[in-house]
Parts: sequence; C-alpha cells; structure tokens
Amino acid sequence: METVECRNKSEMPCALMDCITEAVTSTFASIYGREPLEKDGSSGASDGDSVLGIISLVGGLQCSIVLGLPRETAKAVTAKFAGFEIDYDGPDMGDVVGELANVVAGDAAGRLESHGIKADLSLPTVARGSDVEMIQQDKTMSRLVHYECTDGGFWVRISAEARPTARN
Repeated sequence: METVECRNKSEMPCALMDCITEAVTSTFASIYGREPLEKDGSSGASDGDSVLGIISLVGGLQCSIVLGLPRETAKAVTAKFAGFEIDYDGPDMGDVVGELANVVAGDAAGRLESHGIKADLSLPTVARGSDVEMIQQDKTMSRLVHYECTDGGFWVRISAEARPTARN
C-alpha cells in the first residue's frame, strides 16, 4: 500500500480522511464544474432546516459519512444533480440526497480500494429536520468538514471506529 500524505491532521486515519474529502470535492466538481472550497466552520453543522444523507462504509474499516445540506443549498444542489427542480419537502428530495450520498461514498470506496482498504456501502438513509444534532458514540472519532460551493454551504461529518481494522 502506498503512503498517503495526510492533509488533515487529526486522529482520523489519513487514507480514510483524504479519500472521503477527495470524493466530496470530485463529486461536487462534477456537478458544478469546479471544486467546492473547504472552509473553517465553527458554527453548528446543521443550524436551521437541513437534509442529511447518511451512509456507512464497512469491511476493512467501519465508518459513516453524513452529507448535510441546508435547505437552500439542498434545493440548488439537487436541481443541478438531478437536472430538474426538487421540492425540498417532497419525497424526491430524500431519493436525490440519498443518491448523492451514495455517489460520494462509492467514489470514496473506490479510492480506499486503491490503497488496499476494502469497503462495502450500506444503503443510504436520509433525514430531514431543523437544528439536527449529530450524537457521536463513545468509541468513535469524528471529523466535521465545512464546504462552500456556488449555491451555498454544506458539510460532511466522517465518523470512524476508534481502533480501525484498516492500517493507515
């Protein structure tokens, strides 16, 4: 397995962190024609109305990815991704956000596999609400990354087991 330079200094395994952030930037670049900007974010990740796409990667590691899209960002991103406007409060919003989370996780899984880490995807789960609080379990580590794209901000929370079975 080749050595991966860790861009994000934390306890999160470098290959995992890098592969997921690269998958996020690649996916949003394909939607917008340019990469979203990673930004410092000290405010709550899910202030106000948001829709969350949640998916797990299991196999050589155990982790989950939560893609958080505030209301206005969700409406704009899903319209670009699907090719037509999606009603924020309608059932199609869940389908499109679930598929967007699936695309990000699938890209990340492919990147991880190139580092010798096998990862299968769970089915996506989608949640929608106001001021959603993500509660982390004791035996997990987590990293929250805020992004800015043409149509607004969004965030990604990456959570992984504290002692991953995959080597970094």
